[in-house]
Amino acid sequence: MRKISAFLNRPVISTAECEILGKISGVLCEKRLKSVEFFVLQKENSDYSERNFFTQKNVKRFNDDSIVLSSVLCIKNERHMPGKDIVALPLGAPVFSADGVKIGTLDDLLFHDNDKKTEYIIVDGKNIPPARVATVSDMGIILLADGKKRYRAPKTKIEKPDEDFPVRLFSNKQEHTMPVRLLSNYLFLVGRVATTSVYDGKGTLIIKSGELITRDTVALAHKEGMLVALTLSSK
Repeated sequence: MRKISAFLNRPVISTAECEILGKISGVLCEKRLKSVEFFVLQKENSDYSERNFFTQKNVKRFNDDSIVLSSVLCIKNERHMPGKDIVALPLGAPVFSADGVKIGTLDDLLFHDNDKKTEYIIVDGKNIPPARVATVSDMGIILLADGKKRYRAPKTKIEKPDEDFPVRLFSNKQEHTMPVRLLSNYLFLVGRVATTSVYDGKGTLIIKSGELITRDTVALAHKEGMLVALTLSSK
């Protein structure tokens, strides 16, 4: 595991270009500090507004005095960064309890090398698990009470039928029933125009060429076993 503070101001070197690209000026984390997402690269001789970013998986090697990248191709600029669910790690910012009492200052963050997950945030020398982080901003961090978990609304589970069941389609002229799966599979036909007339096995007209296909048409074609013919005769 490593501390974020060990990376700050450390030079970043590209082996492919044999070049010092700049130095680490900060990190971006998941919005509640659960993981380290990006290192912030401040390029040499550039303004602070011209920041670039790379992920931990882009690092070829962590040295005691530098960070080595395989190539500059892995570096992202601001335009290619996700716009949500990440925050800048506010080292030195105040940390508050849920009732607004300041409990210390954010000293550091300890994370895993292999999966970038946060082990602890360090507040005035004390290790605090990221599960207690409620909100993070440039102005500070608010923690949940020890042992209290964030409320999550339960997911609504929609039960799906194991078998088909009849669905009735009503019109002024007729009533048809068809299985719900067939209805959903062939509803794409509704709104199409018949390119040729379609008849049932007895020669009775289902739809005339040039007419608009409706739900009643689909239901009638299903009843007469002519759904495939209706599909081939429509656009």
